[in-house]
Amino acid sequence: MAGADVHAQRRRHVGSLGHEHLRRRRERGRLVAARSELRRSQGVVPFGVGAVIDFKSESLMSAGLDMWPTEQVGGEQRAALLAAGQVLDGRLADRLTIETGRPIRYFLSPAEAQERASMGATPRLDRAPMPFVRFPNWYFCPRCRVLKNVPWNAQSNADILKCSHMGRRVEGKGEPCGKLHARRRPALAPVRFVAACESGHIMDFPWLAWAHKDADRPCASAEGDLYLYSTPAAGLAGVRVMCTACGSGNSLAGAFRENVLTEIYGTGCPGHRPWLGPDATEPCSNLPQTIQRGASNAYFAKVVSSILIPPYSAKIRQILDRPETWDEIISTTMEGKVPESFLRKRAANLGVDPDSFVRAVFERLEAKPAAGEPDVGGETRYRYDEYKAFLGLRPPREERHDFDTDPRAAVDYGQTFQRLFSKVVLAPRLRETRVLTGFSRIVPPDALKGEPAKLSRRPKPWLPGFSVRGEGIFIQLRRDAIETWAARPEVDRRCETLAARSQKVQRDRGLPPKAVSPASLLIHTFSHLLIRQLAFECGYDSSSIRERLYVSDEPETTMAGLLLYTASGDSEGTLGGLVRQGEPERLHQTVRSAIRNALICSSDPLCIESQGQGLFSLNLSACHACSLLPETSCEEGNLLLDRALVVGTPDEPDVGFFSAFLD
Repeated sequence: MAGADVHAQRRRHVGSLGHEHLRRRRERGRLVAARSELRRSQGVVPFGVGAVIDFKSESLMSAGLDMWPTEQVGGEQRAALLAAGQVLDGRLADRLTIETGRPIRYFLSPAEAQERASMGATPRLDRAPMPFVRFPNWYFCPRCRVLKNVPWNAQSNADILKCSHMGRRVEGKGEPCGKLHARRRPALAPVRFVAACESGHIMDFPWLAWAHKDADRPCASAEGDLYLYSTPAAGLAGVRVMCTACGSGNSLAGAFRENVLTEIYGTGCPGHRPWLGPDATEPCSNLPQTIQRGASNAYFAKVVSSILIPPYSAKIRQILDRPETWDEIISTTMEGKVPESFLRKRAANLGVDPDSFVRAVFERLEAKPAAGEPDVGGETRYRYDEYKAFLGLRPPREERHDFDTDPRAAVDYGQTFQRLFSKVVLAPRLRETRVLTGFSRIVPPDALKGEPAKLSRRPKPWLPGFSVRGEGIFIQLRRDAIETWAARPEVDRRCETLAARSQKVQRDRGLPPKAVSPASLLIHTFSHLLIRQLAFECGYDSSSIRERLYVSDEPETTMAGLLLYTASGDSEGTLGGLVRQGEPERLHQTVRSAIRNALICSSDPLCIESQGQGLFSLNLSACHACSLLPETSCEEGNLLLDRALVVGTPDEPDVGFFSAFLD
């Protein structure tokens, strides 16, 4: 969180310290002086609810929504926190209302912690510490190697995080840690290994059971009897857990094998959800497996993003999307109708045009979805609305604060450009909202057979999210040119290869098939090549430019376009550099350079002749040297790419859609 004091945030763990208890502790002056900071957007992704965050000397987990500041306080402070962190996007809220089956009214960004202030300064009402829990709970001493279980709500400066063990030392010589001066006692370090299942449940690795896995008799081991030490053996075989009470021990060799924890947990998962508290367990039929605490598969966030478009970006519509304003309007309903006289009086108080306000209220009442309604069109229809917004009329001057377009005709960019592209729309201002709806572990949410992990014990009318402003370039390709090109047999052959592999992957995961067409492969690959060239020419890092693809062959939602935009939580992305690259005198040359640079890859001829690269061989002629982007920039996880469809191959140059740029 920008300017957020994470150490101060650790003062309040889930259920451990109530608001009054926290206030009394602060009054005693027991705040930690050290500071660690995160941006507010990072509190949603990648360090959202349920994510393990590694700090210098400890490991914490972001707590559930039940313990967010707005759920723990009331009155003026709650109103101030909502005003500071509330994110409004009516279109996305309507969509998630249908998808989640419960009313979603707004989104909320993590709160900022109080700034460091002199003693006696009045805390700001719009700032509050965010809650964390301690995970994993097993720590070890790097000096004497003893394993110790630390409470889930132990504070960051608690004495329990210092080793006070009076037993023997496994390695080295000297006095036991417990006999050292308090300031010389070593700090305990969190263990590296935990257990997790696909549904998002996570728990400590069963150290006690693992140490006695091969024991002949039961052991009454107590605190301080388990040690974690290293041997000269290679890999995990050199990491051993030992019980000094009975002499049993085991190395971690084989701990990462599939189903190895069956003999400890049986056929089911304990269902631990530490982000919701120590007693938040639920039945689960999945079998947990061992993972590393900081591994990339320890947390997969399910994030939904949206571009704010008219009429939702209009000032009046954003006023109506405020929960308190809409509740006031609904409360006046009489016989299913809202009195127009009340609406006109309310519009005058809000300083907006009464006629426009009344019309917007009635339109929202007619279009407001209910939880449980069928999702007509799904993601494709949702993207199509954005597609039409970019191709539509420019918003009025007074409504351009969150969405502004500057359309340009393709003829302005030259005859070659006009043969392949229909339109270019510069977007000097746009706003993107990203919302966390759940998460999984081991496998991504798209591959999950069940539901993602819940963010709270009880359903909330809001979800964690954040909004960022940026700029972008929208490019529409000529549909007739794509259809003529896609009719070539060699193009269809390459597309069918990737489509068959994609269908197999989706089928094995139990998911519906994903549409893979020549148009989708072409536009996705061209997007990657153009981002790489834009990063070179306009100075943005490639991870700061994101893609949003608009591709569909359905008659009612036919699309062939892409949006390249910057939307970052900091100052990057709002300087106008990307939009300037979209001007006629620049974009044509940028596209030409991107195509020419894609002709040769440093991995050729292996890359251009490849029959399958990447995960599940879902790429053809595409590798890190020519086409792949940072994961934050790509919507498809760097899959379904083929450079040959853009520039052709040495044997079949005409297979490339953009061959005209090479003449």
